[in-house]
Amino acid sequence: MIETSGVECDILAFEEPKNALEALQECPPEYIFLDLNMPLINGWQFLENIKERFSSKVIILTSIVDPADIEKAKNFPKVISYQTKPPKREAIKELIL
Repeated sequence: MIETSGVECDILAFEEPKNALEALQECPPEYIFLDLNMPLINGWQFLENIKERFSSKVIILTSIVDPADIEKAKNFPKVISYQTKPPKREAIKELIL
């Protein structure tokens, strides 16, 4: 979606949260698109892990449409948006431009 949105940026994708956390040590990105459902740790645990360590802005991108999760996301200052899958191309462009 990001690649076809017309936004020029480098994209790194990770299947394993552990690998993403290791990559963040090397070069924290400006934006992190985060799914709440991941193997080994969930998105909330990932957010707790990066809470004090990086200045990246987080966009939660998930299939979960639970009002409690939307409220919970507000407790993490790094989270700038909660988007449901599939994201709308225009919403993504607005967030990162």
